[in-house]
Amino acid sequence: MLPKIDLFYLKKNFNFGYSNFFRYFQLFFFKYFHRFGVLMLTQEMLFQIEFLRQEEVTFEEIGRLLNTSAPNVFGYYKLYILPFFKVFSSIVKELKLYDMTMYKKECQDLLYRVLSRLKKYTKFRNVELLAPVVVFAVFRSKGVIIKASEFCRVSHISLSDFKQGLFIVNPVCLEYIKRNHEQIVSQMVDRVIVQFNMDDLFRNVAKKLFRKFFPLFKNTKDNIGAALIIALSFVALDYEIQALSEIFEALGTDITRAHYHISRKIFLPNQLGDFRGFAKSSEQLKQFLLTKI
Repeated sequence: MLPKIDLFYLKKNFNFGYSNFFRYFQLFFFKYFHRFGVLMLTQEMLFQIEFLRQEEVTFEEIGRLLNTSAPNVFGYYKLYILPFFKVFSSIVKELKLYDMTMYKKECQDLLYRVLSRLKKYTKFRNVELLAPVVVFAVFRSKGVIIKASEFCRVSHISLSDFKQGLFIVNPVCLEYIKRNHEQIVSQMVDRVIVQFNMDDLFRNVAKKLFRKFFPLFKNTKDNIGAALIIALSFVALDYEIQALSEIFEALGTDITRAHYHISRKIFLPNQLGDFRGFAKSSEQLKQFLLTKI
């Protein structure tokens, strides 16, 4: 016989906040349901609960279908499914990443995979802490231009918790750590083109320059590699160099870093002389680029 407990009585009489209340709810289920052999958390179960709830199936009916109790189903729904939706929707809305909603299922799949490998009662079984880290890993692998600090701000978690979460998540999701650097830089360039409404001519030139010059920039960080390709495209097409500052800011870098890499990777090896910046050396750089595309 399972022990009975009135959770709403506990909340009322012990002044639990909602987060602590549901945390207690979680601990209660794991402690007693595991002891009595009740079906425990699986990735497949969470997807089944989510699908059935979307079909407006009651918790009691879901419990019967999954051969478990309605309170167990309700607990999983409140502790794992709803918090993920809340975090994911908040990130997409605050950062205006509406095109990333197509990756919700991928984020959710990774979240449940990580949860299934974490030990019971650990800090990051709290979905509101773990979900932002998982979403960040997936979004970055898709070339999203976002700083960790900005991600933490919209997710309402501290930077220290975020870094600790990455340390925990990384061994579980190696496919997001061992990333394809070339693919991510290409995706970043595409996102800049869309974000700043560049035309098809710019897109075509950027793709040609990317194929030609990416090997020179392959050891740079993702955002710097993307910034260099965009900058070279601006020069090749005689676009206003002043507009680069806004793009560089969006990519989380600055124009001085671009100066350094263009000087070291293009001007010096090709004996083009000293690179004095995009404004003063643009014509010389443009002539060189036109021979490569």
